[in-house]
Amino acid sequence: MLKARLAVVLLGILLPYLARLPGGLGWLAQYTNTGLSGATFLGLFNAIAWGAILLISLLYRRPLSVLAPAVPGFLFLAWAHYQLDLAADAQAALGIVFFPIYALLPILLGGVLGYLLERRARQTQQPG
Repeated sequence: MLKARLAVVLLGILLPYLARLPGGLGWLAQYTNTGLSGATFLGLFNAIAWGAILLISLLYRRPLSVLAPAVPGFLFLAWAHYQLDLAADAQAALGIVFFPIYALLPILLGGVLGYLLERRARQTQQPG
């Protein structure tokens, strides 16, 4: 489980930048040309999403179960960060604040599914 949780943290930190790569270096530069304060701002708000996945993972015993909340949550975040054009207007940066909050819904739904799958796996492993 430790490796799965470390993967969630690492992917959660890198995800906004990785999601920008398909748009090219100029698109990525919108996130990287912000200095330390911008990277901290982005990282702190993104920690809402990957932190929620980490909390949910405490309910699991199998690393594979972590995929249930991580996949929908990270897919939503990747799509949102890819779509965000910070040059569009002055309020565009608010997306960085709200995206991780909006991602909590797919993370929660995936977390419930993962918990149900985890319970089912435990029941089938018990002798009886």
